[in-house]
Formats: sequence, C-alpha cells, structure tokens
Amino acid sequence: MDADARSISIATRSLHLTRKAFDLLLLLLEHRPNAVSKEQIHARLWPDSFVAESSLQALIHEIRQVIDHERVGQSWIRTVHGIGYSLAGDVVASDAPLAPARREHPAAWLVGESTRATLHAGENIVGRGLDDVIEIESPTISRRHARITVGDSVTLEDLGSKNGTWLNGEHVTAPRALAEGDIVRLGSATFTFHLARRPKATESADIRGQDVDESSG
Repeated sequence: MDADARSISIATRSLHLTRKAFDLLLLLLEHRPNAVSKEQIHARLWPDSFVAESSLQALIHEIRQVIDHERVGQSWIRTVHGIGYSLAGDVVASDAPLAPARREHPAAWLVGESTRATLHAGENIVGRGLDDVIEIESPTISRRHARITVGDSVTLEDLGSKNGTWLNGEHVTAPRALAEGDIVRLGSATFTFHLARRPKATESADIRGQDVDESSG
C-alpha cells in the first residue's frame, strides 16, 4: 500500500478501493496494532456529517472483499466488539517505492449525452455529492443512488433512491441483470451501458506446405 500515491496492489496487480475505504484502511494502518474506535473513524472520515452505522460496516465489507484471501479464512480487519476495528497481521513499513502495478482497466461504462462514468470490476456505487461514489452530476440523482456490480455477470440494483432507477423502461425494484447496450435511467439522467471488450488476438496464417515460386519475384 502506497499512502502517498494512494494505490494498493498485490504483487503487480492493482486493486481498487473507493476513497473512503482507502482512508479507513490507512487509518487502521496508522494505529496498528491498536484498535480504532468508531468515534475516531467517524471523526476522520465524516467530520462534518452524521452517517448511519451501516456506512461504516459497508466500508469494512468493501476492504475485506478487496484485500482478504478467500482460502485463508481470516480477515486482515479484526472487529473489536464494543470499540471498533483493528488491523491484524504483520506490517512492514518501507520508504522504497513499490513495484509498479498493472494499470486497472475499466470494466464497463455508463455513457450519457454529456457524461461518461467509468465502472471497475466489483461493486460500483453511483450517486452524487459523496467521496466514495461514482459521481454523476444531476439534481435528480440521490447521494447513493444505485449499485452496479461487475463480475462474471453484471447486476444493477437501486439503493432506495428518491427518483428511482429504470432499466430499459422498467422500474428497478430488485437486482436486475445488466447487458451490453441496455438503457439505464437514474432519476432523469439516461445512460447506455457498455462493457469493455478486450481486443481480439491477431490471427496468424499457417503457410507451411504452400509452394512459393521464387523466380516470380
């Protein structure tokens, strides 16, 4: 984890954390191995706002989903009941620069008339006015409006928005599958969903067995 560059990686693979989740992980690193109280976390992440307990739980879940290894069965983030959270495991601090991570390519886009929102693999929260969301400027979009999860399949879910989420003209009231070219409306803002496609490999021709007349030039 490079605090100055605000990047996190495993080997040469870049990982993606929202801004608030990165700040929380950095806070836990700064106080290791001590526990950080929920009051301290709220004072650092939301100094001028009141947020529900679920907001903090969502950030902890995001960090665990990104940095924990599913086969290990133990989380880097330890819950200290009645207090808050702490960082588990050994940490080595170094001034040496990290090996460059592979650039994280977009997994998909929401393309509007004048807006292009980049989506990455995993969970993407689309909204307005918060640091940890994919920002779309529109007065009809809620602060945490919708969730788009990009994996082997893609799902769209409304997060209790005031003005609703629509998929191909149908009101989204439960998670829905999202496909290339689908029309997504968030409030009054309309987008077309596009998946990132990898370029096709260059085809090679097998020329063995072909007779070549060298005298013809």
